[in-house]
Amino acid sequence: MSVRTIKQAIKRFNKFLITSHINPEGDAIGSQAAMACLLRKLGKKFVMLDDSPVPKLLRFMRGTEDISKEMPHNFNYQAVIIMDSPDLARIGRVNDYIKKDSVIINIDHHISNVNFGKYNWVEPDYSSTGEMVYDLFKAFKVKIGMDEAVALYAAIMTDTGSFRYSNTSSKTHRITAELIDIGVKPYEMHSRIYETSSIQDTNLLGEALQTMKITDDGKIAWLWVTKEMLKKTNASLEGTEGIINFGRSIGGVEIAVLFRETGTKDRVKVSFRSKGAVDVNKLAGDFGGGGHPAASGCSVLGKIEEVEKKVLEKAKEMLS
Repeated sequence: MSVRTIKQAIKRFNKFLITSHINPEGDAIGSQAAMACLLRKLGKKFVMLDDSPVPKLLRFMRGTEDISKEMPHNFNYQAVIIMDSPDLARIGRVNDYIKKDSVIINIDHHISNVNFGKYNWVEPDYSSTGEMVYDLFKAFKVKIGMDEAVALYAAIMTDTGSFRYSNTSSKTHRITAELIDIGVKPYEMHSRIYETSSIQDTNLLGEALQTMKITDDGKIAWLWVTKEMLKKTNASLEGTEGIINFGRSIGGVEIAVLFRETGTKDRVKVSFRSKGAVDVNKLAGDFGGGGHPAASGCSVLGKIEEVEKKVLEKAKEMLS
């Protein structure tokens, strides 16, 4: 399905529910904020509703203050726009507000997307969902203003690892060049998102790095973040973002894994990263998860020691 089809679908309706996945990051939040700007400029009405709160580091973007955790009683939407989510399960309790006969517009770039909508625009070759929203602005011939430029830049920058990952294309740079011309300041954006850690989150990083282990062949590195570590450092869950990259950055490592205990009893969130040679989306898929070839994740039932053993066995199988 093309951007033209999504354009026609959006033109059909006037009231939208916009949402994205649980534990949202820059692409999920930036894409929603930019989509809200587009709908507003088109004269449409909308509500943004997410299962999880907006991370503090991303609240500088205009529009994020409108992302709610509760559905207004007097808002009857005509269509749902689900962004940056490979399946309906990933939007969490927002599912409770989606009617059985809802028209769902699915906009995503995850290769693991299961095409769950009536309208499915899935582009695994795009760097981010933000890049797709940029194309929608162009399709509607709507001028990109400063607020949406900031949101789009944040979405693209975070999902490309500050333009370091293999999903960064020449088109990605052409888009961000245009956003910079509009007024986005790259250093300021990077500073806001990546250079504002708290002392608590820095202490958590220190605790996590002490758990790092590497296989004998040096191809797999993994770390833990336990509930005890979070309590000891008084760090936030947001503070776990980026920890996995320390494992990925080690020379010779092909797969990095972060095991993080969640608030749910005996359930572990597992994040995977690779340098491009290994498709960790397939590895996550073995445990009911998914994402991108170089960055994926899943949630596994069990104690952290048990989950570690299962996951590492699969990772070693994949490399062999």
